[in-house]
Amino acid sequence: YQFCTTYCTMKFEVHKASADEYFKIAEEEDSKLAVEKDEVKKIAFRVVAAQNYFYSIVNLIEAAFAKKLAYHSFSHENRMNKLIESRTIFSNEIIKLYELVDRDQRNKVTYRGENGEKYKNIKQLAKMLMELQ
Repeated sequence: YQFCTTYCTMKFEVHKASADEYFKIAEEEDSKLAVEKDEVKKIAFRVVAAQNYFYSIVNLIEAAFAKKLAYHSFSHENRMNKLIESRTIFSNEIIKLYELVDRDQRNKVTYRGENGEKYKNIKQLAKMLMELQ
């Protein structure tokens, strides 16, 4: 039991520190969007920001799993299943946003350069999860 507690605490700290760094990079790239005039650069900044917001999201979810459940999901499918199983950890709003963002919206922003609500959802979810930590 002591090993699991120590190991899971370490995983929480690693996930939390990683999430903070990804979020910091995302915010830096996001701030460039408002001032950039070149559309190609704007797409690039949005792609980098979205990808880093998403990795922040993943690490924040994993940090919560480590802290509250002594669990690590190891894959998108396991993470989604555990989110649904563990509805007491996250609000329904967070779970619904994650269902939208995971794979579908994130892929459309980061691999196709799409914009609109998809990017806003990724950013909003990252901010919501940061506030929980």
